[in-house]
Amino acid sequence: MAEISIQKQFPVGADTIWDRVGDPGTIAEWIPSVAAARMEQGIRHIVFADGQPARERIAEHSDSERRYTYEYIDGPLPLTHYRSTISVLGTSSESCTVEWAATLAADSAEVESELATAIESIYRAALDELSILVSNPSVRG
Repeated sequence: MAEISIQKQFPVGADTIWDRVGDPGTIAEWIPSVAAARMEQGIRHIVFADGQPARERIAEHSDSERRYTYEYIDGPLPLTHYRSTISVLGTSSESCTVEWAATLAADSAEVESELATAIESIYRAALDELSILVSNPSVRG
């Protein structure tokens, strides 16, 4: 099993970031590799930028704690396990930290390592996009 964990600080309050990331159905607004997303009965239906669909189950969601956890159900990635949590931690009224962590598994160690690297890149690109959005809200979203 592989683990991914990244953090990024933002020069805005936690509520500002949570307003962007807290709705699991709006990830297409801030994750560049996702073209579309919608929620249906606790399941997030995603279309990646390459047109491939995927489904994820929202396992936990807490607005008061500013975090949610989701699990991969099916899609183009050859995962046997994937569970991820995104959290927004308030450090002050003018700054916060986003933590994004996952555990994942695949049928082979080689594939698992490749997937971990790719997913970490997706996370980093998403948080970079989020940084652009909160510094210039008219850019996208």
